[in-house]
Amino acid sequence: MICRADPVTCFRSASYTQVQTFHLAESASIVLLDWITSGRKSMGEDWDFLRYHSVNEVFVEGRRVARDVLLLDNSFLDTQSASESCSSNATSRVPLRTLKDRLAPYSCYAMLLLYGPQTHGVVTDLQAKYRTISIFKRAAPERFLWSLTPVDDGKGTVIRAAGVDTEDVKNWFKEALKGLEAVVGIDEYRKVFI
Repeated sequence: MICRADPVTCFRSASYTQVQTFHLAESASIVLLDWITSGRKSMGEDWDFLRYHSVNEVFVEGRRVARDVLLLDNSFLDTQSASESCSSNATSRVPLRTLKDRLAPYSCYAMLLLYGPQTHGVVTDLQAKYRTISIFKRAAPERFLWSLTPVDDGKGTVIRAAGVDTEDVKNWFKEALKGLEAVVGIDEYRKVFI
């Protein structure tokens, strides 16, 4: 099963919650991509939503093998001005940072879960690629970052990614998951990454 929707793009002041639960048989495989963008940039929105909450759970034969939760909360911005006006020592408080301040320079964050026998080839390729990454201090942030974490004793893998642009993330996943063409067919694979 490939579950890859377009990235969630929240509009200004939006509050978004999603819960996705998948139940698999022991022999099943899943490729689950959950990603979010900073907003409608053409409208001047950049991490301007109030709240984003996403939960993804995968069960195999009734046993939870993965649970991913992402909470991005800007809602304190609505209440901050009211509470500051009531506080006698508002100037001594540490200023709260917006999502834009905390998540910059990236405008797209993604979580990819690969689980099951039909994903092993892709996972093996990604693990080899991950071992070649060098970590050192840089003068400026990279355009694209990713990490790899095994789950359920190596039966699954979670990839986390961040990109300056949504296209950076999309293009990386399109190339990184190319091995799935042999599983789902070239035409179906290309439909996923139009």
